[in-house]
Amino acid sequence: MNIPNPNLSSLFASRPSSADSDYTLAARYAPILKFDAREPFMPLAVGYSIFRKNTLSPSFPRQIDVSEVESPGPALAIEYAIWWDWDIVHLYELEHIWVFIDKKGQVVRGEASGHGEYHNMGANGSLPLTDERLTLFSEPGKHAFAPMVGWLQDKAEKTRHLCRQRAGTGGLLVTPLFKELTSLKTSEVDRLVNVFLQRHAFEPSYEFNRAFPVSAEILVPWPALYRWIPERLAWLIDSLK
Repeated sequence: MNIPNPNLSSLFASRPSSADSDYTLAARYAPILKFDAREPFMPLAVGYSIFRKNTLSPSFPRQIDVSEVESPGPALAIEYAIWWDWDIVHLYELEHIWVFIDKKGQVVRGEASGHGEYHNMGANGSLPLTDERLTLFSEPGKHAFAPMVGWLQDKAEKTRHLCRQRAGTGGLLVTPLFKELTSLKTSEVDRLVNVFLQRHAFEPSYEFNRAFPVSAEILVPWPALYRWIPERLAWLIDSLK
């Protein structure tokens, strides 16, 4: 089978114009990511959602409570769903960052995901901000977020094992968000993913000298990214074959 490539240009065609207020807001507060010098996989696209009232996240199993932001008057939160084609252990990665903003436009809280959980990104009594942008470190290969390198160094032995001996062992990842991928997950697909990722196994350096500011050019509304992902994965699997 030869499945057409749902490339990034087709996804980015759904990007709003600069006149769209939510898009402008998401671009203004988009995070800056710091990657290991040897990281083999960088993000390709970021889906955003804006929350002005308490509600469930559309892309992560959690409640978004903007009322918890300590601010008089209205507050909002921005969710960034960050997409990679690859994690060192399995096919595709979707990690999240949440930025909470008060009525004055100041960032008052930051949270981020890792290994199916999420945590407050405050460290030593403050948020790691570069101007208005939350600045986080990404776990080598696995991409869980942390506000300081020490959080990642504390589990370096496990991460090194995942990046070397465990590379590719997860095959095609299937989560509740993309249950339809169950039909694509076969022993042959898992084997192909394993072979591909074993070729990318690496020894992390823990030198986080690769800055990746999330730019307006790779931001799209979450529904557009959600629709694009299954087609992208079908194409990736076909390419592996």
